[in-house]
Order: sequence, then structure tokens, then C-alpha cells
Amino acid sequence: MKSSTIAIAAALLLAAALPACSLAQNAPTHKFTIYQFIPYREHVAGSELAKVPALKDYMESVGIHPIDVVYDNRYLTNGQPDEKKIVEVATTALHHPKIPVSFDTEFGDRFHPETVIPNVTQILSIYHRINTVTPVGVYATAPQNTYAWKPDISRFDALNAQYATIAQQVDYLSPVLYNYEGADTAAWQRAAVYNMAAAKKYGTGKPILSYIGIIIRLQSSGKDDSSQHGAVRMLTESEMLARLQTLYNLGADGCIVWASSSDRTLDGKMPYFDRNSGWGKALADFAAAHK
Repeated sequence: MKSSTIAIAAALLLAAALPACSLAQNAPTHKFTIYQFIPYREHVAGSELAKVPALKDYMESVGIHPIDVVYDNRYLTNGQPDEKKIVEVATTALHHPKIPVSFDTEFGDRFHPETVIPNVTQILSIYHRINTVTPVGVYATAPQNTYAWKPDISRFDALNAQYATIAQQVDYLSPVLYNYEGADTAAWQRAAVYNMAAAKKYGTGKPILSYIGIIIRLQSSGKDDSSQHGAVRMLTESEMLARLQTLYNLGADGCIVWASSSDRTLDGKMPYFDRNSGWGKALADFAAAHK
């Protein structure tokens, strides 16, 4: 790695490591918008759990906005882009221009971009033919998901460069920063430094909305492995605030908070959103302070 690259990475890491102190001490200098795709059903109302209003609407009322994550059944048929389906997504999005669209383009072999880029290009081309108003992005494509920080993480530089054409076609970039290292916030921050820098390296000047998670899977390894569906614990307020502050310090324009409908806590129940506690409080407070 060149010395200049090391210096930049060190500077970014220092920025990311700044203490996540009180929001009053971190006066906003740029807007940071929090979007969510959280399929939980309940939120805390007073001392009870409530399903009304719907969670999406309740979260919107506290400044956390919806995003439409589009899975393959809504845009592929037999593994190929389906123009009719994509047109439907784009047309529907025209009626909700403030709700961004994010295609979950997890197909092909990502280490062989020729198996990914043509279909992603086709999807985005069809979408933009119908809709140039509602922002659209793609999941974990430009830059590619590093699945946590590794000592040889710079090997992704060459791979990311091959996806530059996708960075030019989307309206925002979405690096992925789930809790792959479990509760190790410092490791998460190292991954954030690399992935944010990778997104900026495309030189598009487009917004960066990183995908982040709200759970830590309780496997013996402590890793967040989506192929395993064990019990989860939710991020604490300080853990979530540290992640938001890190992204903010690194120049992100916002984030996309994603969760799975299969998430279950140790008691076997689906998690819920609490605006006044834990990760929910961190999200709502941060959104209010940086709107």
C-alpha cells in the first residue's frame, strides 16, 4: 500500500475513533438522513407494545424514513431481469419520490464482474427510463461487501475498480457495514474506514448511504452470519451511536438500517422498536440532531 494511502486511512481511522459523546457536543455540520427497512411489527407506546400506527409510520414520525429494498422476486424471472417487473417498481416509486429504491442485486459471481454488471446495468437502465425522480441504488455492488475488516482488505481495491460503471449509474452508493465482527465496535470502525474510502474513490460525488445492522447474532463465534438463524441481541444505545457517529465523521450522507423478519431474541420473540431506549433511541436522537 502506498504511503499516501496509509496516511489517508490513518486520518480516517482517527476521525472514526472520535468519542461518540453527547449529541449536544456534536453540533451537525452536514445533514445525515437515516432510512430503514425493518420488518418488525411493534413499537413501545408508553409502557406497552403497540402495532398501531404501523412501525414504518411510527418511525417516520420520529425522523427515520422508509426505503424500498427490492428483492429478486420483484425484478427477476428465471434469474434474468424482467422488464415488466422493473417497470412496475419504477412506476410505483414515482408516486413516492422521497422513498429511495435499493435493488438487492445479489446474483452472479461477484469476483467475476462480467456475471454481475450486465444485468445490473439492464435493471438500472429500465428503471431510469421510467423514473428519473426517485433515487435508486444497489446493494453491496459498488463498492463490494468486504464482510468485515481483514489485514489484506486492500485486495478489494482492484475488484471495486471493476464496478466503477455501476457507481456511475446509481443515484447513491451503498457500502455494507453489518456487525460481522459481533460486538467489536473497533473492528467495525476499521471496516467503515475502508468501505467509506472505497465509495469515495469512485469520485462521483454522489451521496453515500451505508447499510448497517441493529443486531448481533449470539453464536459461539460472536459473528453476524446471515446463513445462521440463531438468537440475536440488539445493539445498545452506545453501540449504535458509535456506528452513526463514525459514519458521520467519515462523511456519509446517511445510512440504511436493515433487519430481518427472522430475527428473534433469546426469548424467541421478534424484536421491537423503542424510541426511548437502546438502538432505537440512538437512531431517533441522531436523526433529530442531523436533519
